[in-house]
Amino acid sequence: MNHQLVLQFQGDDDDTLERVIALEDRLIEALGNSTSAEVDGHEPGEGVINLILLAKNAAKVWEKIEPIVEDAADELDVNAVAFRAIDSEEFTVLWPVDYEGEFELA
Repeated sequence: MNHQLVLQFQGDDDDTLERVIALEDRLIEALGNSTSAEVDGHEPGEGVINLILLAKNAAKVWEKIEPIVEDAADELDVNAVAFRAIDSEEFTVLWPVDYEGEFELA
């Protein structure tokens, strides 16, 4: 896999964690036997929870999973979706398109 794709959600309380885990399960099911992406897990940060995927092409994987994430956005506050090359520290934000500032794992 070439990229680390990060979906970052606002909040680190138990309810948010449960919702992120439910989304994680949906993504695992949606990606199934995919050879282009896999769910790597979730990790709480400072006031956020990051859901991490590994992907050959992060932009294409985001196109595939965006409807699932948008569906979950009714119950989750999505901060941003960003990716970086596995060997890089610098993230590129895919969503929202008008994201300002520098994305970082919290």
